[in-house]
Amino acid sequence: TSFNLQVSADDGKNVGVAANIAYDIVPGLTVTAEVDYVHVGDDTVSNWTSSEKENAVGGLLRFQRSF
Repeated sequence: TSFNLQVSADDGKNVGVAANIAYDIVPGLTVTAEVDYVHVGDDTVSNWTSSEKENAVGGLLRFQRSF
């Protein structure tokens, strides 16, 4: 099992947070869950979410099989 946390911020008042946890179900099969958050600052013209909102949340669930 592993846990990852990344946080970023800049002078434009943009903030991003990503957290994930990977768990080995059995040898060779890993499940990873991730949650992402972004706050778009007032000085930013556009953002990668293509959202008109100031805050956005996303996530993913990954199944990886190694042979």
